[in-house]
Amino acid sequence: MSVDIRLPLILDGGFATELERSFGKDLSGANVATTCSYQASLEGFTNEGYSEEQAIELMRKSVTLACEARQEFQQDHPNNTEQRLVALSIGCYGAVLANGAEYTGDYGAMTVNQIAEFHKKRLCIFLSRRQETVDFIMFETIPSYLEAQAIRQVILDWTEDEARDVPRLPPIVVSFQCRSSDQIADGTPVLHALAEFKDLELVFATGFNCTKPKFAEALMTNIARYNQDSNGNKALVSYPDGGEEWNAVARSWDKTAKLPEESFGCIMADFIKKYGPRVLVGGCCGTGPSHIKSIKEFLVK
Repeated sequence: MSVDIRLPLILDGGFATELERSFGKDLSGANVATTCSYQASLEGFTNEGYSEEQAIELMRKSVTLACEARQEFQQDHPNNTEQRLVALSIGCYGAVLANGAEYTGDYGAMTVNQIAEFHKKRLCIFLSRRQETVDFIMFETIPSYLEAQAIRQVILDWTEDEARDVPRLPPIVVSFQCRSSDQIADGTPVLHALAEFKDLELVFATGFNCTKPKFAEALMTNIARYNQDSNGNKALVSYPDGGEEWNAVARSWDKTAKLPEESFGCIMADFIKKYGPRVLVGGCCGTGPSHIKSIKEFLVK
């Protein structure tokens, strides 16, 4: 591992949720700022009318902004010695499709090689500026076993190529979207999906995100037991959503299912206490700074 990542870590909350509220930069106790690049791709930007050059610049800017925010925070808080890391968000192929496939894993006729090439192309762009480096990569909301195989292929095939200015890969987190306490979105057993990364040292953490909190405890138990039984040393990752359920008839979120911020913070803090220190926790869609602040408050109690 090329960077000193001290665990446990508190991730930031759902980026889209906070954009709806304000443009503030308060991380509320988080150790990690995640780049706003989850859905960013050449295909996505060019389909919206941007040139390829503009698309590349916008994708790189997501890394620049996160690094600048970290530098600004450190300058404003010189006595704060907690680590402040930047994670590169690499959303699943389904997120770029914007048709709900990130929650089903239905990629049609796509092959492992095609998905691998899609991710490799994105990584080459995001990692091309050596002066603005991320501390680790987060492959997020992975719903498909096919995509898990593709990510494995990207990691194994990656080589440092100075001629194309492609740097070495930083440490990696792989996080799955789960539809239950033991299956990822496409129905694959979560432990079967995790096995794709068992022997890859560069992947230092695996787990789940954008998953209902009601499944979180069982998922953490299953993944922790799998790591123990397989003599694995991977850190555990848990950043579920806020708990709201989608009402397909009303085409709106059912806010009555939302988990109170205090309850969310208590659950995540308990994960660190129970499974730590090799744990990364935070929040995904429907969570924000108040959820992250709650985690921090429960940890210091």
